[in-house]
Amino acid sequence: MIHGALAGMNGAATMTVLRMLAHRSGLIDLMVPQKVEQWARRKAGVRRWRTPGGYRIVDHVLHLGYGATWGALYGALSPAPEATTVARTATFGIGLWAFGSMVLFPALRIGPPAWRSGARENTVNVAAHLAYAAATSLLVDEFSRQPHREVTTRRPWVGRVG
Repeated sequence: MIHGALAGMNGAATMTVLRMLAHRSGLIDLMVPQKVEQWARRKAGVRRWRTPGGYRIVDHVLHLGYGATWGALYGALSPAPEATTVARTATFGIGLWAFGSMVLFPALRIGPPAWRSGARENTVNVAAHLAYAAATSLLVDEFSRQPHREVTTRRPWVGRVG
């Protein structure tokens, strides 16, 4: 589960980079974590954060936490690394997109469901969730293949490091 949580946080960070590119290119106006932060702030009765950039801290903490939660669940339920396939990873990503966009967002009144969103928003959102699933799946697999101890060498100056 810990490997899954770490992988999920990295997956969420991957989504953020993809969404920032989409935002800069004008495909979307807000990233999903920003919309969630606005919703959470309204629910908490906070007009604005006292700390400059507080909204950015909160949207990242919420998104990384959400990603870590799904990553931990994936890590706990994931098959052996050799059983992970592109289809399974894509199903994980599409499933998360469907749950968030068609169930969670409308139920909590954070935003409209996917069927009321435009093609651009849905394309960015699906791509972001596929990137999340790919990063999370790859990292869970990689963590499980690595030794459960510190990797050491007698000659620290020797080796391929990238």
